[in-house]
Amino acid sequence: MKLNLFTDYALRSLMYLCWHRGRPVTAEEISSFYRISRDHVVKVIQELSRQGFVQARRGRGGGSMLARDPRTITVYEVITTFEGPPAL
Repeated sequence: MKLNLFTDYALRSLMYLCWHRGRPVTAEEISSFYRISRDHVVKVIQELSRQGFVQARRGRGGGSMLARDPRTITVYEVITTFEGPPAL
């Protein structure tokens, strides 16, 4: 299965947020770690927030944090959220 880039960035962002639980993480931090476009990460974080995976706070001292326990988030759930149900 080949994932689109948006889904790949969503998975990477969620992994980074899992590694840095307990503090807000900025899109700039994620983009510099993975060496990907900050604008793409911002769009991914916005969608993750709309889907309930992430809580995003704007402004100074803002950033993103996981909205749920990471043990309840599955790769399948993220992929189907961003790619739709798998076709056989």
